[in-house]
Amino acid sequence: MSKLFEASLINGLNLKNRFIRSATWEGMATVDGAVTPKLVQTMIDLARGGVGLIISGHSYISPAGQGSPWQLGIYKDELIPGLKGLTGAVHENGGKILMQLAHAGNFAAEDLIKQPPLVVSNFAGLAETRRQEITKSTIAELISAYTDAAARAKTAGFDGIQIHAAHGYLLSQFLSPAFNKR
Repeated sequence: MSKLFEASLINGLNLKNRFIRSATWEGMATVDGAVTPKLVQTMIDLARGGVGLIISGHSYISPAGQGSPWQLGIYKDELIPGLKGLTGAVHENGGKILMQLAHAGNFAAEDLIKQPPLVVSNFAGLAETRRQEITKSTIAELISAYTDAAARAKTAGFDGIQIHAAHGYLLSQFLSPAFNKR
């Protein structure tokens, strides 16, 4: 057990201990993905409580990738000031923080994104409502969206990023024979 409380180094990132808070969905952002005081306070509480590394909730990299309401976003520069406040608060309280970048793909909330969700392959039985199969040009746009989101995370003071590629979200769809029929 004592190892949990020892300082650790992960790829050049010094952590005060080995307690890591995994990414979750907090549901504490605004409807357009901006940071709120409640979200900042939650992260402060985690850092003050002794968590060495916090991984943010899955943050959508483009409006078409939003999976749920009140989800944290990183899809536009206007979100950076709030994100800077979040990272600053975590750092002031002795913690480190990574941003998890995500695109919900098939599981994007159609009522929020106002278009059919993106899928790697569209086939009968995939969903009850219409889906939009991803094209090569859309893939290029998504690569840019991930790149831009990573740059925004760096500008906002995050200590690194984590890429969400699980749970049937867009990137995991590429890896899954159940979703990828290309």
